[in-house]
Amino acid sequence: MPVKTNRPTPKRTIIAFVTAGIVILALILFLGIIFLKKTIPEDNGRVDHQAADIVNETAAQESSADGIVRKEITILPEINYQNLEQEGALKSLMDERKQKMGMGNSLDMIVNSDEQFTVGDTKISMGEILKQAFVEKGQVYEESITASGAVVPQSVKSYGIYVVQPGDNIWNIHFDMIKDFYAQKGIRLSSEADEPDDKGLSSGIGKILKFSETMVVIYNLKENKVDSNIDLIEPLSKIVVYNMDEVFSFLTEINPDNIDRIQFDGKTIWIPTRK
Repeated sequence: MPVKTNRPTPKRTIIAFVTAGIVILALILFLGIIFLKKTIPEDNGRVDHQAADIVNETAAQESSADGIVRKEITILPEINYQNLEQEGALKSLMDERKQKMGMGNSLDMIVNSDEQFTVGDTKISMGEILKQAFVEKGQVYEESITASGAVVPQSVKSYGIYVVQPGDNIWNIHFDMIKDFYAQKGIRLSSEADEPDDKGLSSGIGKILKFSETMVVIYNLKENKVDSNIDLIEPLSKIVVYNMDEVFSFLTEINPDNIDRIQFDGKTIWIPTRK
């Protein structure tokens, strides 16, 4: 009599293996879903801002690399007094600045408050001159620090520079500048317009010249400091610095027809109202 055994047939074995594989695969998928839910926070559809920032930054870099983002950098020539008469970028720059302000040869240079310039062997920072000048007047020179760490004035202004020559005096320097200003407006001042009248009283131009002494800065190149002695001027060792905003504002208020009605007491000047 034959003996019965429980050995599975090959067909049943294959089915069992397939079933077990499906169960294991389903278990792995189930565990994987649970693990992902725990490790990836739900944000209810919100965008991952950090990832977005990276994408935007990369896009910006790619745009810049493609030439879409461009920034033109202008390199100005070195402002050197000795090179002013040489044809080139510096002369063109100074001529352009003077023409824009309506000034001629009464000023040697127009220098911005964030620039440097050279006279002889001395290189001067316009900002340093202004800081000293402000201290002399008991004022604070306001500066700010850029992202690169550079210290710059909070607002950039233009200043007229005249290098004192042999035979110069402060009176004639101011007079030449005032004549230059009015000449650009079609008004010719007589070379004797600054002389007193028949009674020995100061003319209107004379009063303007006296007042203008309070509007300028004298800088000593040898000692690298603002000079308080405005009357003692040494050739090629001192410069006269004009705040062009103040100069233009002051001179523009004056009506040439009423110039002799100006009053000046040594500190304060009274200008007739324009009509």
